[in-house]
Amino acid sequence: MEDNLFYFNLKVDCEATQGSISDPALGERAVRGIEDILEKTGMKASFMVIPRDIGIHRHIYRGLEKKGHEIGLHVHPSDQGYAEFLGVCGFEEQVKILGEAMDIFSQAMGKRPAGFLPGYHSANDHTFPAAVEVGLRHGAVSCPTRNLPQCACIWGNSPLDIHYPHRCNRSLTGNLDFVEIPPTIDPDSRMWGGGHPQDLRIELVDAKNHWYTMEKSVNRQLGDKNIQVRYLMATTHNIFEYGDSANFRRETLLKVIAAAKKIVADRGCVLVPATIASIADEYRRLTPLPSEGINLRLDVRGRNP
Repeated sequence: MEDNLFYFNLKVDCEATQGSISDPALGERAVRGIEDILEKTGMKASFMVIPRDIGIHRHIYRGLEKKGHEIGLHVHPSDQGYAEFLGVCGFEEQVKILGEAMDIFSQAMGKRPAGFLPGYHSANDHTFPAAVEVGLRHGAVSCPTRNLPQCACIWGNSPLDIHYPHRCNRSLTGNLDFVEIPPTIDPDSRMWGGGHPQDLRIELVDAKNHWYTMEKSVNRQLGDKNIQVRYLMATTHNIFEYGDSANFRRETLLKVIAAAKKIVADRGCVLVPATIASIADEYRRLTPLPSEGINLRLDVRGRNP
């Protein structure tokens, strides 16, 4: 492992055609603005797209893929006629939802997606196995420490870092053939009544707050010699005017990228532009899939003799 590398990914949830927004023109302007920022900064992004968006804007996403960006699958089940949250669906229903979405994706892109992100990070213990069942290979499914039961999103103290998930428990590491790459968060800074950690969501806070989240994450990762692949993952959505030079989100994204470069450089490391797919590939290269799952041992030291 090259200890001085930090991968940087911008994850873009593309959902401008979702029922509550329903503005394809805004979605196109947002994506074009983000594309401009990526070209100016030399960064890479993973555009995670709901079926309706990719059906309308396939020409945009095909062009982005040719430039080295990743196009993956984003799912809001209600837009496909199912429940609002993936995390309330059983295994068979999740396989059906994902399969239908992948069919639309493949018609637009000429191939099936490998990356996956559920809306609201809503998932349950069926989600990772369902993703593997339909052929998905990696994603940003979890949001560690996010606990929002109203969104069927309960992640507890799930891993902060890249890992293979457990096939029966979404919050544990295991040997399921899927690379999970959680977004960068600060578990100690809480929002939304304590249910949500501060993450690198560009539209949520300003660049100064994001600086502290990135610095804390970088220091933690550098201090843990067991981490195979180190990274920062920022998040945004294609529902903001990123093409407007005066827009707060555009300014914040530019400052976040500049800050990430400086934080990493100050520690003698190099920031590497990356997609979720390329980070997953590096993890697979360095970390063989375990032959057995995690072996939990009950701590019985406090029991009476």
